[in-house]
Amino acid sequence: MASWNCRLVLLFCLFSPLKAENEDSKWRGEMEEQMRKLAAMVEDQGRIIKGQNSEIAALKERISELETKSEVKEASEKQIHSSIHKTDIKIDQIIKTMKEQQKPFPSGLQKRLLLDSSIVHETPIAFYAYISHDFTHVGNDHVFIYDTVVTNSGHAYNNYSGIFTAPSSGLYAFAYSIAVAGHHISGDHDSNLGEISVRLVRNASPVGSIAADTESVNEDEMATGFAILYLDAGDIVKVVNPSKGQGSFLSNLREYWTFSGFRIG
Repeated sequence: MASWNCRLVLLFCLFSPLKAENEDSKWRGEMEEQMRKLAAMVEDQGRIIKGQNSEIAALKERISELETKSEVKEASEKQIHSSIHKTDIKIDQIIKTMKEQQKPFPSGLQKRLLLDSSIVHETPIAFYAYISHDFTHVGNDHVFIYDTVVTNSGHAYNNYSGIFTAPSSGLYAFAYSIAVAGHHISGDHDSNLGEISVRLVRNASPVGSIAADTESVNEDEMATGFAILYLDAGDIVKVVNPSKGQGSFLSNLREYWTFSGFRIG
């Protein structure tokens, strides 16, 4: 019996170190695994911190740029306000000096400024009108009234008097046309066929003339005149016949009597 106990003690002594060694090896493995996980976490944290540091540096640089722009803007605004203030002071000084000296605004400069302003803001001057019906029996020095207005920019043409009045001095172009009939219209008892001569008149002076004459039955005739005139403000232009016409005069969809003009410059 004693020998068996001895044997058991011996076996225990032999296996105890092996068990302890196995447990120690397992513990070391677990610790190494924990250390690897911890190292990985530290490495991840390092990358995060590095990224955050980069973002912080970029934000600091952006803040610095904005501060610089703000300073430049503030300085620019101060300079602008200073310039405006100096200009206001100069204007006040000029006005004060002119009042003290009682000098009127230079007439030449005033005229030029008014002219420039009129050029910029002036309504374009142009008109086009025609007589809306056939007619007959035209006496001496008759002013033709083109009663139907198609265009009258600037309202310089009067369709009740047939007269164009220049609203401002400048160069103008005019066109006018006439038509006579190779037959007689209702109310025409003249034995002759259509014939007439008309003049373009500036104020009281003729500046152009045209004529139309038909010598054959049913053969109508037309004529057109064109003129470029320099007009002073208030000058008038009209179409007049110097002598009595004969026969019938056509103004319809086929051949209108027209009067038109516009300012060139």
